[in-house]
Amino acid sequence: MIIQCSACNTRYHYDEARFAGAPAKKIRCTKCSTVFEIRNPALDAPPPAGFQADETSSISAPMPGSDDFNFDTTVMGPHRKRPVVARPPEPAAAPAPSPRPPAAEADKPPVAAAAAAGRRLRLPDWEKLSLACIAGPEAGRIFEIGKARVVLGRAGVDVLLNDPECSRSHAAIEVSDDKVFLVDLGSTNGTYVADKRISQVELENRSEFDVGSSTLMLIRTRKD
Repeated sequence: MIIQCSACNTRYHYDEARFAGAPAKKIRCTKCSTVFEIRNPALDAPPPAGFQADETSSISAPMPGSDDFNFDTTVMGPHRKRPVVARPPEPAAAPAPSPRPPAAEADKPPVAAAAAAGRRLRLPDWEKLSLACIAGPEAGRIFEIGKARVVLGRAGVDVLLNDPECSRSHAAIEVSDDKVFLVDLGSTNGTYVADKRISQVELENRSEFDVGSSTLMLIRTRKD
């Protein structure tokens, strides 16, 4: 459906599935920052008395290709339900271990899924890739993809998410020329696309996926 800002008349494409049964949503215009309300066309009755539409959020930087692309930044509501595994407490500091032989195979870092599948990792010459965080603690941030494999997580990674529900190394984006793959790295709470837990999936332009409590979108724009 097409929605329009009540103040500056900027128009946006809006996916009706985002209503998730709610009778109305509040949207913040990315051009003039006006917050306006839209109604769910699938519901005939007006919102009940005292109804409060979802909280809105704004972006702190323009999205790549913003001249010809707009998206709403409504915070995801409670319809995104999936199991969250409690993280065990950090163990007490142990005495320094004694020397041991070289690491076993299980101790080595996981091999990139692209290597396992025989794919060649390489960024395309004709496109610029980035990730837009549209919900979660980092909502509004844009992460440029500057190499063919970037790891997402909450510590020691390429895309750092301040999200306690993310694993330290949660998932990876692997680029093979014109194809982009999302790979889960054995995370505790899983990686989801369209509310389905995945181990590996190919992403299209503007595909959304969830890591922890964060929702990100892949943005592909052609270089000038």
